Amino acid sequence: MSGSVRAVYAAALGIATIVLVCAAPASAELEVTALQVLPRIDLRATGGDPAAERLRVQQAEVSVVASISDGQRELVTLNLQHNFETPMTGRAKQMHFSNLYGVFNLGAGQPALKAGQFIVPFGTLAEYDTHGIPLQTPYARTLGIRLDRGVELEGAAGEWDWWTSLTTGDGRERHDGGWAATARAARDYEVGQDIVRVGASALVGEQMPVFPTNAMALPMGMDDRVAHRDKWRVALDLDWLRGIDNIRGEFVAGEDDGEFVNGQWLYYEHPFSYDSVLSFQGDRWSQPDGTSYGLGAQYHYRLDDWSGMRFAAEKRWADRKGMPDMDSELFTIQYYRDWAWAPGF
Repeated sequence: MSGSVRAVYAAALGIATIVLVCAAPASAELEVTALQVLPRIDLRATGGDPAAERLRVQQAEVSVVASISDGQRELVTLNLQHNFETPMTGRAKQMHFSNLYGVFNLGAGQPALKAGQFIVPFGTLAEYDTHGIPLQTPYARTLGIRLDRGVELEGAAGEWDWWTSLTTGDGRERHDGGWAATARAARDYEVGQDIVRVGASALVGEQMPVFPTNAMALPMGMDDRVAHRDKWRVALDLDWLRGIDNIRGEFVAGEDDGEFVNGQWLYYEHPFSYDSVLSFQGDRWSQPDGTSYGLGAQYHYRLDDWSGMRFAAEKRWADRKGMPDMDSELFTIQYYRDWAWAPGF
């Protein structure tokens, strides 16, 4: 069964679960206590080198979020997302689409159990969602995955929030018995008038994907060149709210089949107002076959609470061992529109 067929099947199964719960007899004492349907459209005009000039639907998707209760407490929250149209293919598409999971309530004071297909809780991925943004964090290089299938526990202990997961390690697929175990902890610190959130992550896995060093903003059309390696990673990340500005960073080190890898990512965001935000980022990633670098800038203008536009530019370079160096540039104009439908019960 292909990955796309699996995604459709999983979405259909989840929606069928909601329907069955809604139709369950009163004696079962199960009910849907909250339901949201969240369509989204994302249009992008892109150009650059070697990218061709295009205007296309980047995302046309619908998310369904439903909470199921036994009449006394919430038992599970389902998050089901399906993408109907995108130019992304292969692994690039797998890294973005789709969330298909349930979060199960294990009781007061207990961690929540997440099961299904979800974002791996490593570094900034745990709390910074890049799904609908032109500028991406370097997860494709640092991990080779963003969404993965498995189980996760998430909870709190004192001032610390924590996550731990066991997943297949290869996105929607599983390669040659591969797996990945991830753990992360984070907490907030007050520094004068500033708030700094600091996190530490660790990952160990077998037969995880590795992209060759390249100068692409997101590796597209490289599926046949992906290798699989045994990995370990450690990371420190920060989210610093400095006045009205936001500074984020992630610093990663590890090994692929015993060979050292490391990288850094820094991001700065300045809001001129609620409707107008300018951001910059830079990243570097080094692995045995070379080193890649990237610089990007993005301006976000909200048209209203549900729609907006982003103008982004990114320049990338790659120094490849034994091969010619590469560079690329990508310019993006994005228009997005969200909707939310929440029927009453």
